[in-house]
Parts: sequence; C-alpha cells; structure tokens
Amino acid sequence: MLPTVESSKTMKKESNAISQSMPSVMVIPADALLKRINCLSEVDNQGMTSYVRDYSKSFIQDSELRFVIAGIEEEFSNKGFSLENLEQTLKLINNNNAMDEMEGVARDLRAELMTTARPDYIIELDYELKQDPKSREVNKTLTYIVKCLDVYTNKSVASVTRANMGGESANNDVPGLVKEDFPNAINDLTGNITNHFKDLLANGIEITLRVAVMNSSAVALDDDCGDEEVGEKVISWLKENTVGSTYKMSKNTETEMFFTNVRIYSQDENGNSYTAYDFAKDLKKGLKKGCGLKVGNKTQSLGDAFLQID
Repeated sequence: MLPTVESSKTMKKESNAISQSMPSVMVIPADALLKRINCLSEVDNQGMTSYVRDYSKSFIQDSELRFVIAGIEEEFSNKGFSLENLEQTLKLINNNNAMDEMEGVARDLRAELMTTARPDYIIELDYELKQDPKSREVNKTLTYIVKCLDVYTNKSVASVTRANMGGESANNDVPGLVKEDFPNAINDLTGNITNHFKDLLANGIEITLRVAVMNSSAVALDDDCGDEEVGEKVISWLKENTVGSTYKMSKNTETEMFFTNVRIYSQDENGNSYTAYDFAKDLKKGLKKGCGLKVGNKTQSLGDAFLQID
C-alpha cells in the first residue's frame, strides 16, 4: 500500500514523498444526513443557492454520530491512515466563527474545516436506521454509505454502500452495527484511496487557478511587463512551477484568466502540505517581483487558487 520510489520520483524531494506513506482523512457527516437532522439550510447568495452546514449542532441532534465517526476513524487508523478529527477542528475555529459573525463575514464552514485541518481526503458518512413496518421483528436494519472525496477537487475517489445490515444482529444501534460491519467493508475503500494518493505524489494534485483584475484597477492582463505581457508572465510562471507543465487555460481576457487541471506538488521541499493557497502565494510573489503589481491572494479553499490584481 505504500508508494514506491518509482511512483514518487517526480517529487521535488523524493524522500519526503515516501515518508508521508499514508494520507490523512477527516470523517464528516454527509449533507444528506445533515439535512435529515435539520443541520443543513439553504441560503440565497446573490442568486446562487449556498448551503450552511451546522456540524456542531449535528452532534447534539444525533447522539450517535460522535460514536459512529469514532468507529470509522478507528478502522482507518488501524489501516495506517492519519486522522484529522472533526470536533477538535471545530473547536479550533470556534473563536474565528464568533469574530466573523460580529463582522458579518460570509463563511463556508466546510471550506474552513478543510483549510484549517488540511486533510488529504474527506470521508463523507451517511446512514439511516429503519424498521420494516410490515415485519414483526423488533430489530431495525441499517443502510450506510461511506464515500471518499479528493479534498482539492471534491471528486469521488472511492465509496462503499451497505444496505439492510443488522436484521439478525445482537447489535441494534448505529454505532454497534457500523463497528460490526465496517471492518469488512473498509478494504473496498483503502485500495482505491492509496492508489489515488500514489498518483498525487507522482503527478501532483489538481487545482484551478483564477487571476482577475478589479474593475477599479488601471491594469490589464495584456499590459506590458518587461519583455512579456502580464498574462504571458502568468503562463511562463505556470510552465516553470506546475508538475510536468500541466494546466489547461479555459478563459483569457484583458481582465481575467482561468485555468483548470493545474497540477501542483502535494508537498513543499520540506515535506509540508502544499495547497492552492500556497501555490497562489508563490505566484503572487512572482507577479509583484516581476511586474511590480499590487496583488491579493483571495484563495479560500484548498483546491481553488484565486489572485486579484488591484
């Protein structure tokens, strides 16, 4: 399950890639579960529907959630994965939450969780315990879904669905049934996760990059910056600082450039996690040094880099 020397040879520091032998995960309740326990609400955000997730309230609304998450975490730990705990991370950002509410700052708690804990993968958990109304049996049956998502792209890496578990089991509560069944199901997840992680180590993580000019700015991306235009400087920098010069430009105007499938190293030269924010920070330095521009790093998530030229 460990990445080989060959699979990680393109890393800047190969020894660092191999020392981080297994990825880190954070187990969180899925949106469907949050909605069922009244911990997910919709808000209109300038014509776009956004979701507000109340993870702290979910532990109160569903008394079994904490124990189910602990059971899932235990099995991942037994397989060698490192863990980022949801409740502990929520406590870390609690003071920031209070400050943001006072200042009216719009927040995406899920994005904030990811940028605070920086797990490699999200493990989304959904479950429902039901009793067949037509059955005379007292025991209920459990259906649960465990899905692994790439934290940078939000794409599904692996998932397992177990239906109608526990009809004949002595355990008839969610934590007990999950603890009884999940050890048999986890192998279906871990193989796909570790293969995906080896690909990240070898070929870089995938992010998006947006470079935009404010309406009030006197700068345009086709302005000269030395022997190149500002936009050309961005492209030259990407060629030098992406894995295998891998990126796809999907928008290029005087005021905005947008790139998808941007492959960046998953770790820096010291073996620390390297995210879209770090990538944008380095590009910001390049633009300020090369063009003397005033640039703000507005990146909020792990996988979507955003620079704003003032």
